[in-house]
Amino acid sequence: MLKRQSDAMPKLPKTNSRKGNQKSARQRAYAFILQKIAGRELPAGAAISEVALAAELGISRTPVHEAIRQLLGEGLLEEDSNGVIAVVRLSMQDFAELYEVRSVLESHAVSKIATRTLSGKELERLHALAEEIETLRNELVKSGKKNLSNAQMRQFEMADIRFHTFLMSVAGNSVSLKFYNKVRYLIRAFAARHAGHTAEALARIHNEHLNMISALADGDMEKAMQAISQHIQKSQHERMEEYAYWEREALVRNQVSDFFHDKDGE
Repeated sequence: MLKRQSDAMPKLPKTNSRKGNQKSARQRAYAFILQKIAGRELPAGAAISEVALAAELGISRTPVHEAIRQLLGEGLLEEDSNGVIAVVRLSMQDFAELYEVRSVLESHAVSKIATRTLSGKELERLHALAEEIETLRNELVKSGKKNLSNAQMRQFEMADIRFHTFLMSVAGNSVSLKFYNKVRYLIRAFAARHAGHTAEALARIHNEHLNMISALADGDMEKAMQAISQHIQKSQHERMEEYAYWEREALVRNQVSDFFHDKDGE
């Protein structure tokens, strides 16, 4: 059983500044590449150049190399027999199949959890994770703004992933959890949300999470399976729209680029 992490700030091991700077540079490179993939600046099939990325970031090749290896491990990049690394190719059908896999994994996890009684600590943790999204909704309402900011959307995505990952971990299948994490990485990268959630959307997601918790607490497998299925279907619909949005954006950008390129050649 997983233990809940303490809210107190843990004591960090002593590290020298060089290692800290290298880790920070790797994280920057990772986020930079991920953003380029999400925005289709690095489209499916595009080759990855350590030299070019390092030059853009103004850092050495080492942290860029480390970030690329991490993305390879997460399935966002692929390496061919000649050692060329490129962005994986995902079609709309591939994306739909990713959601099918996600649905199978989470539904199986929920069915396993529903056959036993959740511990008090597990229920407490699930409610705490669900409340992270409600906290974001309250912040948005108080701000008077319509949508979450980019920074707040990152908080939302991490909160949502923590909730679902904890559900998967409670089911106790480490292999399923590993596959699940890879699927979520791919979905997040290739269908990044171009606009922040509204308060209404956050309220819906929060309520859906609470419905899952309630069904699991009652040991009602049918209700729990229905709750997770409906939740994933809604998420898939939204993410498919996001995927299509980024594909259209990339198409327009390429058409504009080709237009000016043709003009220069006249």
